[in-house]
Amino acid sequence: MNQSSRGRMKANPDHFKKHSVSKLLHWGLGAFSFLVAAVAAPAAELFDFGRSFDPAQLTARGVTIAVTDGALNIKGTVPASDSGVVFPLPEKSQDLSRFRFVEADIENTGDKPMRFTFWARSGQGWGGVSTFTPDGGPTAGRETLAPGQRGTFKIDLHTRYPGKDVYTPATNPASVRWLELVVGDSRVTPSLRVRSLRATGDAPAERPDVSRRVLVPDISRDAPGPGRRVYQQLPGWEKTSVTHVLTLPREWQPGANYPVIVEYTGNVFYHKFCHSTGYTNQGTMAYGLARGEKFITLNLPFISVDGQREQIDGWGDIDKAADYCVAAVRAVCEKFGGDAGAIFFVGFSRGEYAANYLALRDDRIASLWRGFVGTNPGRPWKPADGAGWNKVGIGWDERAARLRGRPWFAAPANLGAHVHVDVEYLEDRPSTVATRRWMQEILARRSAP
Repeated sequence: MNQSSRGRMKANPDHFKKHSVSKLLHWGLGAFSFLVAAVAAPAAELFDFGRSFDPAQLTARGVTIAVTDGALNIKGTVPASDSGVVFPLPEKSQDLSRFRFVEADIENTGDKPMRFTFWARSGQGWGGVSTFTPDGGPTAGRETLAPGQRGTFKIDLHTRYPGKDVYTPATNPASVRWLELVVGDSRVTPSLRVRSLRATGDAPAERPDVSRRVLVPDISRDAPGPGRRVYQQLPGWEKTSVTHVLTLPREWQPGANYPVIVEYTGNVFYHKFCHSTGYTNQGTMAYGLARGEKFITLNLPFISVDGQREQIDGWGDIDKAADYCVAAVRAVCEKFGGDAGAIFFVGFSRGEYAANYLALRDDRIASLWRGFVGTNPGRPWKPADGAGWNKVGIGWDERAARLRGRPWFAAPANLGAHVHVDVEYLEDRPSTVATRRWMQEILARRSAP
């Protein structure tokens, strides 16, 4: 690993043994004090992989886990793009705001270079932070260990998105609900050993004001109700794992009408700040725009070719997804007071491409929409771009003709270079305020005499 670009490989303590006491004194009192401070910095072991540790408290996805010799061993059977291990922190240990870093000692026990990403996440709309250097470029956060190599990797819990309009950090250090080691690599079967997970270092003196962030409720399997985010499944899909997420506004009452925001997620993609699982339940952009008020929000799935599960990467069967969308929108209008004349579309990454590729696929689905919210000003495609990702550009102009004057709005979020995340509408930054104002103007224009 290139230490200058990664900046997280642990220094060899034997290096310091080569210096005599006299050489240490020549460093000067300031440098010696720095060493003492570094040694004295607080540290807390978050998971003790000793004999008493029960791996059942962790969640393994696509891999098996076992504890031997005080370390957690992670093994896969096939390469997979979404494998990983989730480390839930007990409630009493979730406040890490006094620490600067979470560190992990990780070893590649396989025979090929292994790529992975180490995350700290707060949920509730917080995007999460991973290991990276601020100047690491567009691939930062994707760590790689050579066969047999071991390293210490750090997450800065107080990292902010670098954009000028960002008010809060990328995650909430006072509520780190879980750590996650994403070992998904479509090229290599995972084989890693984790020896330690700990919190270290002193937090910066300046503490962020996290009150400016919209907190998104957790999703439950309860019945729909005011303020709840719940899983739903359409009739006819009971023999599949395909579901969607419905959120009713806090002031919701039976018999009243409410505008609706429909959201689609991006692909499975782990990169720097972007912890994108590809699943419907991750979407929070619609909730951020609504703030849990006045709007019903629907997070809808892309669907696999066999129709049995969500498609977390690519389009799957786009026509099945379109059928599902039409049925879900009709159901929310019939059962929960959704206003059929006030349906907005929003999406992240793949989801934004879906504004055309899915939402304008035919006249039936195109007729649903009152307006579109995007992240790129104007139409997000030009003929010069060619076929594009997954052939999304083919037939673009034909589908765009189905807009028929429906408005498209986008205000740049200014999150910073190389930042590709779906938290755009979870702060009251200028772009968010402008988008909410535009939606209200569209609704007011519709209701004007």
